[in-house]
Amino acid sequence: MITFFIAFILAGPVHDIKMAIFEIFETDSGLAMTVSVDREDFYETLTREFPEKVKTHKIEDLAFLYLDSKTKITVNGACTSFAIHEIEFGELNIHLTGSLNLRVDGVKEIRVTNTCMIEHYEGHDNIIKLKLNDRTRSFRLNSKRTSTVATY
Repeated sequence: MITFFIAFILAGPVHDIKMAIFEIFETDSGLAMTVSVDREDFYETLTREFPEKVKTHKIEDLAFLYLDSKTKITVNGACTSFAIHEIEFGELNIHLTGSLNLRVDGVKEIRVTNTCMIEHYEGHDNIIKLKLNDRTRSFRLNSKRTSTVATY
């Protein structure tokens, strides 16, 4: 029994929480977003989605293609597009930061549809965190609920 316990500990951390965090916020130049994803799961997802491109394209390009195909964000009825400006590779996570390419005078409504990684990982959640109009709100999207609307 002790041998099993030691082997379990030495195997390293096992992450059983399947989650990505999408945080939308206002900056002086418009709306922006950060995305934090599990490094291993995201690489695996990109490999499954783009088996031919994964060896020849930069991760920035594949991340943009993937996120663009799996997320849709509209603000006050206007569509956005996520332009990745920075990628930080942590030991366990990848953090992508960029602009939503939209400047608005006050957010009245934001609609988010997000199906990132839900088809590859059972129980995967996409946490949508909105830091807008001096309020912070969070929503959990997954295979049972892929979209939400927040009104201000």
